[in-house]
Parts: sequence; structure tokens; C-alpha cells
Amino acid sequence: MPRSPAASSDAARPSPAQRPWLQALYDNPWPWLLAFLLAHVVSRGVISTGMKWDESEQILWSQQLALGYGAQPPLYTWLQWAVIQVLGPSVLALALVKHAAIGLTYVLAWLAARQLLTARGAFWVASGLLLMPPFGWNAVRDLTHTVLVTAMALGLCGAVLRLVQAPRPGHYALVGLFCGLGMMAKYSFALSIGAFFVACLTVPQARRALFQRGWWLAPLVGLLIFAPNGWWVLNHWHEATAATLDKMEISQQVSVFTGAANLLQITASTLLLWALVVVLAFRGQLRAPLPADADARWPWRSWAWPLLGRYLLFVGLAMVAMVVLGDVSNFKERWLLPLVAVVPLAFFVWRPSLQADDNPRGGLYTGAVLVFALIFFAMATARPWVAGARNQDKPGEADELTFPVPELAARLRQAGYDGRGDIVGADHMLAAMMRSEFPQVQARGCAPLPGRTPAACVAQALQQARATGRGLLLVSRARDAGWWAAVLPQTGYKEYESMAIPSSKMPVDAAPMPFHFVWVPPQTVPGAQP
Repeated sequence: MPRSPAASSDAARPSPAQRPWLQALYDNPWPWLLAFLLAHVVSRGVISTGMKWDESEQILWSQQLALGYGAQPPLYTWLQWAVIQVLGPSVLALALVKHAAIGLTYVLAWLAARQLLTARGAFWVASGLLLMPPFGWNAVRDLTHTVLVTAMALGLCGAVLRLVQAPRPGHYALVGLFCGLGMMAKYSFALSIGAFFVACLTVPQARRALFQRGWWLAPLVGLLIFAPNGWWVLNHWHEATAATLDKMEISQQVSVFTGAANLLQITASTLLLWALVVVLAFRGQLRAPLPADADARWPWRSWAWPLLGRYLLFVGLAMVAMVVLGDVSNFKERWLLPLVAVVPLAFFVWRPSLQADDNPRGGLYTGAVLVFALIFFAMATARPWVAGARNQDKPGEADELTFPVPELAARLRQAGYDGRGDIVGADHMLAAMMRSEFPQVQARGCAPLPGRTPAACVAQALQQARATGRGLLLVSRARDAGWWAAVLPQTGYKEYESMAIPSSKMPVDAAPMPFHFVWVPPQTVPGAQP
């Protein structure tokens, strides 16, 4: 591929020894990014053996390979499965996959931007993701599939930009690759594909590039990658869609204004911090007209800005249509993030003059990114202790990161659990934590779900334990007393046992955390063969 105008302008810069440290950061951000990601991995491994919602799902789902996992495609879980084969079902395995996906997102954002912008501009585009709280904070706190699909959205954006500039067979295949992987990361990726396709149709240069020699490689590669999971979805349609539709709270009884207000709220919570930093950093430069030679300096702007701007317009129109025509009243930040992750790129394509090396205000933007990187890292590291202090008087509602997981496992062994029987948790988070301590066993969560009662779930677990000759351990937090009333009759036991264990993340005077359990040894599993 010929060198871009951005690359040519970089060649005229002074040598690295003559640049300030910020320019060195812009030109070679990879050691900084690697250090940032490793710091988060180490922090997550040190602060707690407890697991949050999405983390726990991965520990349980990765017990086997499947073409689909309920409402989620399989790509992230396949990656998690591969790492767990080496490291076991551990917090370290979770952190490595998560932060590898976060790092990939930054890299793909940088690569997409670098096709058009200088190294400085590409750094601002990629680092702008950190100023979106659903990515900068929530992705670190507890997101999985959303991180991966955001990476694929930025990868698709970069592939489309590459294709428009040079419509070659390899670039069509690259577009297909990201389309297929994006659908394997999250089904909502179909909206990104559709919005980019329609946007390309409205921009002459992009439209001409869509159907050049080798165009058929894009749909072919995409379909080949997604076909196995797509077939699974067709045969498990209700399972793949019910949970998401339920979260959307689709109802004709809810006012359109409620859905519109919710959409506006999550849009603001996703983009407002980044927008405030942009306004404070660049101020009056945002209103300054482009230089007279803008078309010569940035010839790609004539098509790249309409393409990205219209992509965002079509995404917005689709979201509004979901409110007005689909009666959707509840959106999530994590749903919106992959769709609007290109906003920083679109902004700097709209105002490419901001990336000039002699723009003194750019350091304010970079400084804000570095400050929030430290803030989010400090928040991630401190969160178990913050949660512990907040819930010290409510041990039954303790945050999962304050759970005394190794101590609970040791106490269960002392109470007779042989470490080989299957595990059932009253919720999937507790089940996953127990699997991390007993990696050789099968674990599942038996919380109430649409179409599945805890009693039916436990009965299925007992049947599996009976078939394999293993015992069964049922364990819960203290808050789940009602759960026991439903499942105890399945076990043949009349009472559960209780224990209270102090948490190391709570103040010393905090009440210990209560747990309940029943251990059904192999020889007493109902229906087991003598």
C-alpha cells in the first residue's frame, strides 16, 4: 500500500532525540500500552480471588466448547477456554484474556486512525476510548464480549478505510474477516455492518470501492466464519434472543419519551467525558475554519468525513427507530459502546488541523488521558476495599470481590467435601469461584431463570452426579434462604449447614460473611447405585 499523507508528513519530523517525551509517546505508544495492561493484570490478580458477573460466566461456560452460550456468541469464551487450558480457571486467566482484548481494541483504533492521521492524531483517537467510561472503567470492572466486539468494530472501520483507498482482494477479505469475527463476538455487530454498508453506498468514492474485482471475498469470508454459529442460532433462536429482548424492556405500554430519555442518557454517559475533555483542551480551535489548502493537505477528508459521519448518523437513526417503532425503552451503555467507538476518529477526521505538531493545546488532551488512566487504575485496584467498607454492616450483601474464596474452600473440605463432587451454586458467581478452587469438578449456577426453576436445575445436577458416580455440593450466600426451600427436597436432606467466614477486604470489626451448604456424598446421591 502506498504511503499515506500522514506517513509522509511524519518523515519530515526531527529525529527522536530532538523530540519532547510526548512526541516519543505518540510515535511509539506500545511499551506504554503494554506496561498499562500488565499493571492491570497484576492488580486484578492481587486484589481478589472473587469474580464479578461476566467473569463468572466465562469460568462456567469455558468448561466446554460450544457453538453458542445462551444469548452470547462463542468467540470470547473460546479464547477464554484456550487460556484456561494453560492457566486453569483462575482470576489470572480471566485478566489476561480481558486485557488482551482491551489492548487489541486500542491497537485496532490506532491502526484505523493511522491510515489518515499523524502518529499524534492516531494516539488521540485510540486513547480517546479510555475517556469513554463504558470502556475506560466498565471494561476493566466487568465486561467481556463488549470489549471484543468493540475491537472488531474498530477493526472493521480500519478495514473499510483501507478498502476505500485501495480496493484489492486482500482488503475485501479483511473486511469479511472482521465482519465474521464481529458477529462471533456479539450479535449486535450486525448493526455496525449494516451502518457501514449503507454509509458506503452514500459516498461516491466508497461506493465505487464496494464492488471492484474480488468484492465477493468479503461476504464469503464473513459467512464462512459465522456460518457454524449462525446455524446454531437458527436452531436455538429463543435461547439466543430471549435474554437480550427481556433487557430491552420492549413494551407498548411504555412512553416513547421514556425510551428516548434513556437513549439520551446512555449516549451522554458514554461520550460526555470525552466531549468535555475535547472542549476544554481545544476550546476556540473547534470553531476555527480549516486552512485554505485543506483539500491538498488532507485529500482523504472529502470522503472519510462523510463516510464516518454518515455511519454515526445511521447508527443514531437505527437506535431512534428502535425506540419509536420497536417500543424499546431500556438501553445499556455496553450496547452503545461498540457502535460509537469510532467517534474520536470521526472527530479528528473532521478537524485534522488539531493534530498539528505545533498545536500547544494537544498536550492538555494527552494529559487528561493519562490522568484518567491513573484514576481508573487506582479505582480498579481499590475497589474490593471500597466495597468492603461500604458493606461492612451488610455481610449478606457483600460485593463478590470481598468473598473469602480460599477460606470458604478450605472450610468446605473440613466439613467433608471431597473436592471431586460436582458443585451447584445458588448463583453463578459463587459457583464460578468454587470452580476456581476445585478446577477438576463441574460447576453450575442454579439461580431462577425464565423457563428454569432452581429445583429443576438441581435435579439435573443430581442426575449428572448419579450418572458419573460423583457427589454433589450445594452452596449459597446467606441471602439465598428461599432458594434452599426450593432445592432441599431434591437432595433428600431436611436442613443445610451454615458457616461464617471473615473477609480480608473488610474492616476488622465487620461482621463475617455467612454461607450455607449441603454436601451430598456419592453413596447418598438420590438414586445412586450402591
